[in-house]
Amino acid sequence: MEIFLKADTWLALLTLCFLEIVLGIDNIIFISIVSNKLPEELRQRARNTGLFLAMFVRIGFLLGITWIIGFKQPLFSVADILPDFLIKFLGFHGDHTFSGRDLILGFGGLFLIAKSTMEINHEMEGEADEHGTKKSKVPTLSGTILQIILLDIIFSFDSILTAIGIVDKVIIMIMAVIVSIGVMMFFSGAISKFIQQHPSMEVLALGFLILIGFMLFLEALEYAVPKGYIYFAVAFSLLIELTNIRVVKKRKSDPVKLHKPFNEADISDALGKGEPEEQFATDPSYPIGKFTPKESYTSEELGDLISKIEKLPLKIEDASRGLTDEQLDSPYREGGWTLRQVIHHLADSHMNAYIRVKWTITENTPTIKAYDQKGWAETPDAKLPISVSLNLLKSLHAKWVDILKALTPEQLTKEFIHPETQKHVRIDRMIDNYAWHGEHHLAHIKVLKKRKGW
Repeated sequence: MEIFLKADTWLALLTLCFLEIVLGIDNIIFISIVSNKLPEELRQRARNTGLFLAMFVRIGFLLGITWIIGFKQPLFSVADILPDFLIKFLGFHGDHTFSGRDLILGFGGLFLIAKSTMEINHEMEGEADEHGTKKSKVPTLSGTILQIILLDIIFSFDSILTAIGIVDKVIIMIMAVIVSIGVMMFFSGAISKFIQQHPSMEVLALGFLILIGFMLFLEALEYAVPKGYIYFAVAFSLLIELTNIRVVKKRKSDPVKLHKPFNEADISDALGKGEPEEQFATDPSYPIGKFTPKESYTSEELGDLISKIEKLPLKIEDASRGLTDEQLDSPYREGGWTLRQVIHHLADSHMNAYIRVKWTITENTPTIKAYDQKGWAETPDAKLPISVSLNLLKSLHAKWVDILKALTPEQLTKEFIHPETQKHVRIDRMIDNYAWHGEHHLAHIKVLKKRKGW
């Protein structure tokens, strides 16, 4: 152990630790995204277990260091697997060789690109879709840990080859690996939580992984891409997104507007005009626009959203009052549901929402049961008088709102898993979604009445 009495040893160890941590940034991003698909109580366990096992894999690689170096020896060339005419047609070099390292980096890069692309697709699907045709399995703890280990093996090659190039003492390499894994364990939780709270950061991180996957693939083809360029692009994009998040937070409240004092003429005009006419979008499918969730909600904002849910049954009853059976059986748009189906759908949908809230506050990140809302809108009870669903909505919302008003800040951030998108949905965002949902279908009734002159 006399090597630890030398200053050069400690300098090499510090340098190697720093490089191992920098090279592990992309690994931490992947681990954060994969673990966020699990129930909240399993995420930390998955991250730590995966990284802990991956540490032994790296140490095993270091102990078999001559074997690792052998991965750089050519295994075959392009001419060995492709005929001459195809090599000429594709413009390849027939003498280009592939090593074991090239194959691992190449397939690892393609896996990262494919995995990140699919995750972006899931992110863009949204959380409110109830009748997707493709069912996705909820990820398991063992499957997540396996993904972490496999990707760490791929990312290990860079760090191991870096270690070999800096020091020649295996003990120093092993110490650097242990330190870097420890840093990953310490910071992965905070990074995962930050990404979970800011969906835009998840999409940005997935974009980084596509970039890194492409870089690994190019490296397998022996096209050297300076990593400084990649890390600069990542750092710059991250800085822009962090600035955007701060700007959005500052815009939570409307800016103060100055108004002139009212005079008698203004008061007379206001009284003469009565209630301002509601304005709706031209899209008959989304008369109040599509649902856009926020990253966080103040208590005042949640109070307003719960108030909308509380008032909805009476608003629906008022909007549908006096409509004949013929009018109720009219579609709100061409090819759309009838007003009768819309009202019965509100009862069906909000029953599911009520049950999901109770599941979420009484269990640990439950996986809810999705339903085919189109199929439900065509069952025989969808032809009943609307009074049946109006009475149900009144009772249902009384119970639902009583629960929502009593939720603590901790309960408002509890989550359930949607089985079709595999997304974790917080209760506060769900409240926003269903406040919008009620107003969305209320607008369908009002727009049709206005268009028909009823």
